[in-house]
Amino acid sequence: MSEYVDNFSTEIPIESLKILLRLGREFYFDPLSSIESEEYFIKLLKKCEGDNLESWLRSAVSKNFLFLESRPEWIQGSEWQFSEGKPMMFVGQINLSPQKTGLHDDAVFYVFWDRESGETKTILQIA
Repeated sequence: MSEYVDNFSTEIPIESLKILLRLGREFYFDPLSSIESEEYFIKLLKKCEGDNLESWLRSAVSKNFLFLESRPEWIQGSEWQFSEGKPMMFVGQINLSPQKTGLHDDAVFYVFWDRESGETKTILQIA
């Protein structure tokens, strides 16, 4: 039987990552959910000013992870979308039952929008 080897790596320092994971639970993002997300947070950490990293990050995240009415209610893991290296605005979600979709489980469409470019992205999660 072979031994399990964890090859996980990130450029985000572990103490910063712990803070980002806590903030992610509060603001509904995952700093490691995509390459775009990880790159965004690496760049953000390079801009950090002051001694209180968590407070500074909380302020930055609250200004950049925006939503029109409410935050996403992910049925799987967070998949916050990015455009041109920045978080997109969460517009809303459409919850659909198996009876409506013909799928075996519930489905949720998550809609994101970049105000500057007009770009939209839609994510589908099934659970």
